[in-house]
Amino acid sequence: MKAMIGLGDIKELLKSSKGIKAALIVGAVLIMFIAFGDVFTGSRSKETIKQINTADQLAEYENRLEQRLTDILSQIDGVGNVRVMVTLDTSGQTEYGRNSDMLLSVTAPEVRGVIVVCDGGDSAAVKAKVYDAVSGVFGINSLHISVTRCCTYKEET
Repeated sequence: MKAMIGLGDIKELLKSSKGIKAALIVGAVLIMFIAFGDVFTGSRSKETIKQINTADQLAEYENRLEQRLTDILSQIDGVGNVRVMVTLDTSGQTEYGRNSDMLLSVTAPEVRGVIVVCDGGDSAAVKAKVYDAVSGVFGINSLHISVTRCCTYKEET
C-alpha cells in the first residue's frame, strides 16, 4: 500500500470519468470554503460585531446581564423577589489580524462581582442555590458573589 499519491497517480485518476467527477467535487468544495469560509468558521467582519467600548455601552451590557440574571434567579424555589447588581472588570477586547481586516476574536467583558438581594436570602439552602447559579453562569467563585435577604421597612404608627 502506497503512503503517498504521486503526480502520475493523479494523472491516471483524471483519465477516468470517476476521477474527473472527484476532482470537480473537490474543486467545488474548495471554492465553497473560500467563498463562504466565514459561515463555516463563524468569523465576521468588524462591522457586524457590536463592540462594547464606551461607558454607556458597558452600563447597558451590565443592565442586560442583571435583567437576565434576575429573570432566571426569580425562578429558583425560595428566592422570591430578587434584585441583582453585576459589576464588570473590563470593557472587553477585540483582536484583529495583522492587516486589520480580519477579526480574530471578541472577548466579552469579565464579570467582577455579583450582589443578589432576595426574599429567601437568609436561608442557607436558597443561598447555596443562588451561589451555584451565579457561579455557573459567570464562571466566578463565591468570593465574588454576595447573597443577602431583602429588608422590608414597616412604618410604625
